[in-house]
Amino acid sequence: MADFPATLARPTGALAASAAAARRSFWQRRIVDPLGAQLTRGITPEKIALSLAVGSLCAFFPVLGAATPLCFLAVLALRLNQPVIQIVNCATIPLYPLAVLAWFRLGNVFLGAPGVQFGGRVATASFWSDPARFVHDVAAFAGHAVLGWAVAAPLWVGAGYFSLLPVIRAVAAARGGRARARVPQP
Repeated sequence: MADFPATLARPTGALAASAAAARRSFWQRRIVDPLGAQLTRGITPEKIALSLAVGSLCAFFPVLGAATPLCFLAVLALRLNQPVIQIVNCATIPLYPLAVLAWFRLGNVFLGAPGVQFGGRVATASFWSDPARFVHDVAAFAGHAVLGWAVAAPLWVGAGYFSLLPVIRAVAAARGGRARARVPQP
């Protein structure tokens, strides 16, 4: 009976687990834990690393609105993890304008083309004064950006895969050993 007040002071079971979860950071709850949960569901670290690398590449495709369908096609073609790819697709939205500009500049380098002046005010003025010219400029911009994206794609996926794989393996090891490969259902 002397321990009665001490036992009330210590949370046990679900209460202790919820208190521990509340102390976890945003990144642990939103990034590390979902990836760890995917590892415990039988997906290999190699598939997760490839899903992250391919997902980021697809998310940065320089044609607005094409990233999500491209992610879906990559999942079907490469048998990757759909939730992981879509998480990456959504998480990279703030970086999208910078990536498109980088792809555009890389495409210009390969084409030997001068930079097209296509900013907010220039585009608005062009849209209202000469719509045909506006469409031509947008198509040229998109074409150069897609070329830059396509040239960088193999390097992007390779660098992403090989840099993420050790991290994903370390997370898998910390969560209780290497994840088992998924057994296909008949």
